[in-house]
Parts: sequence; C-alpha cells; structure tokens
Amino acid sequence: MTLAFLFVAVVLLIGVLLRTCVPLLRWLFIPASVVAGFVGLAVIQTGKSTAPSSGWPAAASSVSDSLSQWPGWLIAVVFAGMLLNQGRSIAKENLSRVGRQGLMVWIIVLGETAIGLVATWLFVQPFYDVPNSFGMLIETGFAGGHGTAAAMGEVFLHPSIGLESGKDLGMLMATCGLVGGLLSGIVAINIGARLGWIHKTDEPFDRAAESQKLELPIGIARIERETIDPLLFQVIWLALAFGVGLLLQDGVTRLAEFVDTEMGWGGTAKSNADAAQGQLAKRLSASSVAIFPLFIYTLFGGWIIQRILRLLGQSHRIDGETLNRLTSTAMDVLVVAAIASLNLEAVAALLVPFLILMVGGLIWATVCLLMFARWILPREHWFQLGLINYGMSTGTTATGFVLLRMVDPELKSGAAEDYALAAPLSAPFIGGGMITIALPLLVLQRVWIGAAALVLVAVVVALILAGRSWNQSTQTAN
Repeated sequence: MTLAFLFVAVVLLIGVLLRTCVPLLRWLFIPASVVAGFVGLAVIQTGKSTAPSSGWPAAASSVSDSLSQWPGWLIAVVFAGMLLNQGRSIAKENLSRVGRQGLMVWIIVLGETAIGLVATWLFVQPFYDVPNSFGMLIETGFAGGHGTAAAMGEVFLHPSIGLESGKDLGMLMATCGLVGGLLSGIVAINIGARLGWIHKTDEPFDRAAESQKLELPIGIARIERETIDPLLFQVIWLALAFGVGLLLQDGVTRLAEFVDTEMGWGGTAKSNADAAQGQLAKRLSASSVAIFPLFIYTLFGGWIIQRILRLLGQSHRIDGETLNRLTSTAMDVLVVAAIASLNLEAVAALLVPFLILMVGGLIWATVCLLMFARWILPREHWFQLGLINYGMSTGTTATGFVLLRMVDPELKSGAAEDYALAAPLSAPFIGGGMITIALPLLVLQRVWIGAAALVLVAVVVALILAGRSWNQSTQTAN
C-alpha cells in the first residue's frame, strides 16, 4: 500500500503539470486526476510488459492489485459525507426523484438485455452457433462488471446453455465497457458542456470567492485549535459515519446469513449444472436480496451521525465546507485508482459477435444518457445523474463517479444522493442480481429467442413511456 500511495502521489503531480501545460486538456474539461489515472495506467501496463529480471513487472502488478481495491472503499467515504454534511431527512426525501432514478436503471439494464437478444437473434445466430443466452453478455459485462462475469461464467457452462467461453467473453466485455464507457463519457461531457447541460443549474463559479475560501482555516469555526486540529476534527465525523456504515453492513450480513442457514437457502454444489443452479439459489437467497454495496450503508451512517449530533445540540460541529474538501480529495484519489488499475488483459473469443454486442450496448447507453435521462430524471440534475448511470451501465459505479467528478467536483447537484438512495430498487434484481442469473437458466434456453427479445423490447418501451409521463406530471405539479 505504501508503494501504491507514493505511485498515486507522483502520477497526480504529473497530471497537474500536464493539465496546466496542455491547453487541449483544459478545453476538453479533463481534470488532473483523470490525466493522472491514464498516466498511471500506461506506467503499470508498460511495467508489466518489461523483462522479469528488472523487477518492474512484480512492482507494477503489486501497485495495480492494491489500487484495484481502493475505489470501493473511497466511494464509501464519499457517500459517508453526503447526508452527514447536508443533514437531510431521509423520511422526507423526494420519493419521486428516487423512484424515477430507480426506474431509469431498470430501463437501462433491461434495455441492454433486449439489445443483446435482438442483436443475437438477427445478426449473430444466422452466422454463428451461439446459444440464446449469448445476448446476456452486454448486461453481464457492462451493468454487472467483472464480478458478475465470473458468476455468470458458471451459468454459461450449464448443459442447457453450453457457452464455454462465456466467462472470458464476460470479462472482456466488462473490461471494454470500463475503457469505452470512460472515453465516450468524456465525449458526452464535452457535448453537454457546449449545449449548456452542465452549468445550467450550478452556481456560477466565483474565482475571487473561491480564493477567499482557500485562505480560511479549514474547520476553525467548529472547535478551538488548541483542543484538536480542526481538520482532524472533521475527519473524525467522516470516520464515524464510515464506521457506522460498516456496522450496518455487518449486521445485515449476519441477519441474512442466519435466515439462509435456518431456511436452507443459497446452497452450493460441485458439478457445472449444480454450480449454475447454485448461482441462481444465491441470487434468490436473503444474503443476495438484503446485501448492498458498502457505500449505501455509509450513506445512512452519515445520516445517523448527523441525527445524533442534532439531538445532542451539537450539529454545528460539522463543517460542510471541510467535508466537501475531504470527499473531493477522496474522489480525486478514486479517479486515479479506478483508471490506473484497469485490467486490459482479457482473452477475446468470437470477436465479431462480441463487437456487435459491445457496439450495440454502447449505443444504447448513449441514447439513455442523451435522450431518455432528459425525459425521465429530475430536470435540475438529469445530466449529472445520467453520467453516473452511464458509468454504471458500461462498467462500474466508480466509472460513473469519475465522470460525475468532471462536471460536479463538490457533489453539490444532489445526483449522487439520488443514485445511492435508489440503488436498493434495482441492485438485488438486475445488473448481476437474481433476474440476471435466472433469465438464462429458466427462460432464454426454453423459448424462441425472438419471442424473448420482443417481450423485453415491449417492457422497456412501456417503462420509458411510464417514466416520461411520471416526469411530466411531476413538473406540472411543481
């Protein structure tokens, strides 16, 4: 970890220098952290390819392995500061906004499956001998990511499917989604900036006011310096929110495991057929339904700490400006770690069909960002929230926050909160959830692929129309 920390510091400095000296990077709205991430990626990949005797391959692999663990933790830190800072009551949260975000995720992910099935039906199966479940690769790699690709590899090995290269294809799809989603997301950001989508609702940037903020002692108004360093005092609140989130996750995990043990859910087996059924059983178990990513728990952890301080009459001890600076720091490091640790080593098989699905998935994600997000999501931050969804649907949530960081550095838009609060509406079911596992095993190999594709297309169209109507009615009411 020490080597990885020093590595991040050096590439961040290089990123700052390049961002300052290269006008094109400023014109493209690319922050120093993104530049640093790609510099780190190039260094790591070059190091892995050098002669073993030099010692560089081992060092590069060590740094890459360490950095790959950082994004999940850093996202949890960012979310720990959201409700801790703003102190918004979850019970009074705008359920319409959260509901529309949840609906948008269903549209994106089910649409990926529909696009995959249509492409497999019309363009792949006439020329290649692949099972119907081949169309699940877009959702598996893009919305699910590498973890889902590994789980779905066992499903694809089921005798009723017989896609032996499914795991490799899923891993490759996840990797290409990460890279392609990030690069195309940067293009979308530049389009949005020039069309006025980014700063339309943001406060105008006041350089003089920002300079004055930088001159103020961080957190000095919350506690006397002789008691404890004011910055460290704010770090304590953030750490407590993070700790409460860990306790919540552990409690829910233990409860779900108890339910599974008592009811005999989530069993495993040894053969390929049983392993595939085991994956389905796991997705139907309490552990799968009730367990969410850590960042959701730390979000509520921040709210709990904020409420406790309010009840004790000490809510003034929280300094929002300092927390914004701390979470922004975590976001910058997250960006570097997420990009530098990208896994570019994947085995390609069935290249042409794979490319058909990948291109179709990227086109669908782009249409969802530039068109459907504007129709359905809250108008005050539809583009910012759409960027998180775009990153999630082409790779990982970390990718979405890399893109969000470019247009909303201090997370003031409220998009990140809506995304987190809506996650339980979709995470257990799609994008690697129980429906993802169940479709190939229970449906796709038992019905004509054309029927499955058309039904899913109809469902997605209905959800889009419902979401647009919902959004219009909400705007009219407001």
